[in-house]
Amino acid sequence: TLSALTAVVVLCQAADIGRLSSHQSRYVNHPNWDLLPHDECGLVERSSTSTLKILKGNEAELGQFPWMVAILKPGLARIFCGGSLISDRYVVTAAHCVTPEIRIQQVVLGEHNQNQLMDCQGVRCSPPARLVKIEDIIIHPYYPLPGTDIALLRLNERITEFTDFVRPICLPTFRELAHRDVFDGQNVETAGWGTTEWGQDSDYLRHITIPVIPDWECSRWFISLPSTEICAKGDEGIDSCQGDSGGPLMARVRSSSCTRDYVTVLVGITSHGIPKFEGSGLCGDHIGIYTRVSDYMDWILDNICK
Repeated sequence: TLSALTAVVVLCQAADIGRLSSHQSRYVNHPNWDLLPHDECGLVERSSTSTLKILKGNEAELGQFPWMVAILKPGLARIFCGGSLISDRYVVTAAHCVTPEIRIQQVVLGEHNQNQLMDCQGVRCSPPARLVKIEDIIIHPYYPLPGTDIALLRLNERITEFTDFVRPICLPTFRELAHRDVFDGQNVETAGWGTTEWGQDSDYLRHITIPVIPDWECSRWFISLPSTEICAKGDEGIDSCQGDSGGPLMARVRSSSCTRDYVTVLVGITSHGIPKFEGSGLCGDHIGIYTRVSDYMDWILDNICK
């Protein structure tokens, strides 16, 4: 997953795009708008000062990314792909993680260390991760065309209560996020259990901070970049990798709400990568390509139901 960092990430860092206010009317007026948990998404209860530094990587804090979903492949004991919880019934992920031949059947919510039933950091412990069956898989109808690597998973049971360890991420429906270049040059985060610098998948959920690069810069490496994809640049081992597919590219943004200072917004879905130089390794020095979630908001709203 994350062939990650040498430096400690500042957990309270937010994207510098102003405070979020109201949502775009095109989404608010959608008949399925109320199925999204607008007042409960993107919230994290975590220390603003403690970090866990790991050699060339960062282990996430317990509950740092409560929307992270682990996707399990039948017959495989390890986490296969990632995803993001977006409501009490739906997960969004990459289409290539859930094609029919893979036969995905279950996901795990609230996972941290995939080798342990219960996780603890210091005196803080999380409850056991929750295994949930999938009721339906909705792959974008244009997949596998470039830029359409997105799918929805409908869970076979409703998540009746959100906690510090299981909570949905916010979708990019705010007015301030309407412009395509709003995250250009901003530092964002991605997380997962994928391949590390040691060539093996990670036991722990890890995260990295990487900058979004504008389309014109990304076109230096990827001439035919679809408008529905967004690029982020890995350097010196800081990168997403195999096993991170489907996981979130996310930004922590200031909120104008009087009840919460920041919310985390889903910017992209980890899809694939392109080496920056000939002879570059599998990961660690790539341009990461992510499905741009804002371009699929209408499709998401059209395909969720009670």
